[in-house]
Amino acid sequence: MPDPKSNYTKAIAELFEGSRARKYPKNQLVHYQGDSLSHIYLLKSGYIKAYTILDSGDTRTILFLGPGDIFPLAFSTTMDWDTYAIRYFYQSLVETELLVLPIDVLREHINSNPEMMSAYMNYLAASNEAIMDQLEVMKNKKAIDKVAMLLPALASKAGKRIKPGVYELQLKLSHQEVADLCGVTRETTTTLVKELEKEKIIKQQHGRWLINLNNLKKVRGPH
Repeated sequence: MPDPKSNYTKAIAELFEGSRARKYPKNQLVHYQGDSLSHIYLLKSGYIKAYTILDSGDTRTILFLGPGDIFPLAFSTTMDWDTYAIRYFYQSLVETELLVLPIDVLREHINSNPEMMSAYMNYLAASNEAIMDQLEVMKNKKAIDKVAMLLPALASKAGKRIKPGVYELQLKLSHQEVADLCGVTRETTTTLVKELEKEKIIKQQHGRWLINLNNLKKVRGPH
């Protein structure tokens, strides 16, 4: 039986056939909130932060995107994108390479090839699941559980496995960015990070986090 994952990867590659590669340095804005939707991007390497700016002027990180992710998050089954305004700012967190495809070409690929349409819909489903997982993190009442639930997602998205159960994050996260993703204050996040370090759940090394998922159960509340 064919490997569905390999078929999906192949279909995504075909979906971006005719795209061109573009590199962005660290902290480069790829899109502004409110921009019209003209191109779609496949993240080839690096990491992108999607964020918004509140009326107060504070920034709020919505999610992180890693290799294999597609953005902007403007997907709809009707593909009625002509008047769509991009909802977030998208900024590179490290040196990043993107595959860039005009939105009209994407639409043509999807309309002309059922396998590409299937891959597109599969990505929609996976994106929705990731967003729901993020909402589950923020729904926890205990702040320590919010942070603890975020760690496996960070390890999966941006972690390099260095030994069983231990991952090194490949990007630097500020306490404010972690706070935004968890729905707690920066001050609370700083306190919790110290607690997680004491429990040997995380270790800060050369400005990056080592996440020990084996020790995570020490701080997880009952579910």
